[in-house]
Amino acid sequence: MSEEKYDTLSQVYVDEVLFGPTQSNTDNENNNNNMKNNMKNNISINEDKNKNNIVSFLTDESDINSIHHRIDKEKYQLAKEREIQATTTDDDGLPSLSHPLERKICKKMDMFLIPLMGMLYFLSNLDKSNIGNAEVAGLSKDIGLVGTQYNVCVTVFFGTYVIFDPIGTNLLKIMGPPTMMSLCLLCFGVISLCTAWVKNYPQLIVVRLLLGAFEGMIYPAINMYLSVCYRREQYALRFAFIFAAACLSSSFGGLIAYGCSTINGSLSSWQYIYIVEGAISIGFVPFYVFGLSKHLEDSWFFTKEESQYIVDRYKTMNTFDPDEKFDWFQVKLAIKDIKTWISAVALFGIDLTTFGLTVFLPIIITSMGFTNVRAQLMTVPIYFLTAFVFFGCAVWSDHLRLRSPFIIGACITTATGISIVLGSQVHGVRYFGVYILCMGIYVNAACNCLWLSGNNGNYFKRATALGINLFLGSGSGLVSGQIFVASDKPKYTKGLSLCLGFQILSIIMTVIQFLLYRRENKRKEAIIDHYQSMNEPIPYDEKLSDMNPEFRYMY
Repeated sequence: MSEEKYDTLSQVYVDEVLFGPTQSNTDNENNNNNMKNNMKNNISINEDKNKNNIVSFLTDESDINSIHHRIDKEKYQLAKEREIQATTTDDDGLPSLSHPLERKICKKMDMFLIPLMGMLYFLSNLDKSNIGNAEVAGLSKDIGLVGTQYNVCVTVFFGTYVIFDPIGTNLLKIMGPPTMMSLCLLCFGVISLCTAWVKNYPQLIVVRLLLGAFEGMIYPAINMYLSVCYRREQYALRFAFIFAAACLSSSFGGLIAYGCSTINGSLSSWQYIYIVEGAISIGFVPFYVFGLSKHLEDSWFFTKEESQYIVDRYKTMNTFDPDEKFDWFQVKLAIKDIKTWISAVALFGIDLTTFGLTVFLPIIITSMGFTNVRAQLMTVPIYFLTAFVFFGCAVWSDHLRLRSPFIIGACITTATGISIVLGSQVHGVRYFGVYILCMGIYVNAACNCLWLSGNNGNYFKRATALGINLFLGSGSGLVSGQIFVASDKPKYTKGLSLCLGFQILSIIMTVIQFLLYRRENKRKEAIIDHYQSMNEPIPYDEKLSDMNPEFRYMY
């Protein structure tokens, strides 16, 4: 069947069968007659006097085993193979979850893969945010930046960062984790190292553009890689370690900056910051070259039995098929899904604060009466607390299998912190407000991405949706570099006020996204009840992935 015809049939299938309301016999008969006139030979109406009419889609009149009209045995076998249960919101009740090998492989992945992914994100954030500490250490003065040139240097990073975000989601599957991740790590390490010797504004612009290109692929690659390794209900706790690494990188960056400020050498303090952090990144490259495998089941730390179990395990995850090929149909499904764009708008509002604070927090703290060196140190405990809070939220989120309450709660927390920083003139109160502010900036961003990722079943649909999400989210970095302007320095009242407004927008978008997921789950429940009442197998189509009735969206 051609892609165009399949697209048309699938859309009718979704609209009229999966998501159409349960109708009376008379309504169904009228609806089926209308569809028959419209679709002609593509639709077959099977009538039974004792049952509601069943609509099935055929490639032609003779194809009785079409993908939309399988015989009962085939449908039941397909459901059995994938172990999909209509009463679950995830993989509840599946024997594989309690299988001894499940715990063994998760323990090994936690031991060997999570530290590697956490370190990769740690190094990425370390090199991404070091320009803030470099500025405090005298970057602008030494290379002659004037006016808004520093802000432009911060902003251009995100110009390439957002472009390569969606590329990273698909490049991972094409190149494989060892090649893709080690190459990105090597490149942004070398670029960070070279930044120590920039002499002027144009040179800094060039290295920032290059840095954004390679770092832009890191987070989506990590996200997609872990979606292959873990089940949906296992995501958040693992991502807690990843985002904790981001929190610690901000703390560690402050310590490095403080240490570099005490070096009495021939170079400036900001140059030592780039040299040390770039060298650290390059030093970790061999761990990714030799520590990862292109296919998870081929990892060096798995036994033969465990490797086979992983291959069989893919059938129960509903989120990854190792034999899956790139399909434009999945890309179109993701682009047409309104939930993809609502999530992306929410992430834009969330990341506007995250990116802004990552770069400008040391400068904001200097407005509270601290010296430049002391301000760098004062960021350290803030991010340690942020990491601790994130761990607690991640464990709770996985336990409850909920994402939206944590996004909303984190946005409210962040908005409260911003309000304190803006509303008080007392330095101690404002510094306390920064703690409250930062407690939510990683929880809401992580849960937003995990929520969207876990609610897209097909790999390439998920990759596209996540790419769009991160494209818009990272695009906020282009804005954050322009709203925290030098004329508003060091309190940045205008920038923080805009961040507050966008946190509220993110709350609204998250509520809308939740309502859409709940509506579709209710429709799926009605469809399942409808088919069970007729003793008919529940419709299933591999290409529709999460749009199938058995797939339950998480809240």
